[in-house]
Amino acid sequence: MGLTKRPDSYYVEFRVIDSADGKALVLASGVPGARKKRWKVGCLNKTVAREMEAAIKTRLLLGQEPSEQAKPVLFKEWAKTYLDLEEVKSLRSFVGRSHSVEGHLVPFFGGKILSEIRPQEVEAFRGQRKKPDGNPASVQTINHDHIALKHCLNVAIRRGLLQSNPASKVPLPNPQNERDRVLSDEEWSKLYRTAKPHLRPVLLTAYQLGQRFSEIVGLTWDRVDVKRGFITLRSLDTKTKTARQVPMTPDVKVTLQRLAKVRSLTTVATEAASRHVFTYDGRSLQRVSRSFKTALKDAGITDFRFHDLRHCASTNLRRAGVDTATAMKIVGHKSEKMWKRYNAIDERDLTQAAQKVHKYLQENTPGTLPYRRLNQSDSK
Repeated sequence: MGLTKRPDSYYVEFRVIDSADGKALVLASGVPGARKKRWKVGCLNKTVAREMEAAIKTRLLLGQEPSEQAKPVLFKEWAKTYLDLEEVKSLRSFVGRSHSVEGHLVPFFGGKILSEIRPQEVEAFRGQRKKPDGNPASVQTINHDHIALKHCLNVAIRRGLLQSNPASKVPLPNPQNERDRVLSDEEWSKLYRTAKPHLRPVLLTAYQLGQRFSEIVGLTWDRVDVKRGFITLRSLDTKTKTARQVPMTPDVKVTLQRLAKVRSLTTVATEAASRHVFTYDGRSLQRVSRSFKTALKDAGITDFRFHDLRHCASTNLRRAGVDTATAMKIVGHKSEKMWKRYNAIDERDLTQAAQKVHKYLQENTPGTLPYRRLNQSDSK
């Protein structure tokens, strides 16, 4: 591959593969599956770099350059390196990822050599995973840990520490956790009325626009255009890493206008808080779990989560006749499969469908009997 000069040093690069016994690296220019290996010279002297290049090439030809596979790496050692990588730290799921790795994966796999982890051990991890109270964890929770393990080991493969990923060979079972809970009109009215003043704008935005909680509490005024009636979500603000423009409903627009007016008349505690749309006691809103739970209790609503408001928004968009492509753009779904999962069909929708079919048949099918209420003579 040759030499590469960088500000700190020359680097030597060759395409290599592991030897049959996995203990040495072998020169493999042009060989399918070969990976690029880089050595740092440690100086900016080109003559020295050329000598280093020749020495490394000789060792590769003679099978004398040790492979990373020959150096046992414990899972706990790699886990620490993994969590320190910038590509991992930049993940939106980093907090949960680090909790899975440090709290569950390292205690189980920590003392094992990375290259010796087998699919059977991944299955054993899934089988023993418990919640803090000692009860078995949910399938979805175990799947989160499993996904973290797969990514951790995939990164190790890219860095030449592994040949294959044992976690990828163990299937993730379907958690069967799809929900179709949506609020009735009456339930929504009760919830909105009983909610604390600081919670109402958050609920309204989630219910009418379908934004995720993180998108709502992270919203800043520079991305709110009340005049045009749009909220701008950048790619870094969304779960799918896709920017989108969210049109405000009249209710949301009026609510944000009021919040903007209050903001201009109030001295906010910090500059950072003043940038956020949704605040509480002069601080940017971080969580609403307690106030939301109280509102649900006061409204007499059970089996409902904040994220279910997203289901409500999707269902209302469909009922309002908004086409699927536009509705998906508004709520931020990338696939129709996910859109359908969030779009609940209940008895009300089925009844309306039957009424629409009846109207169509009456208007377009000549032989259809005219609709009339059953009278006493009809029932005999």
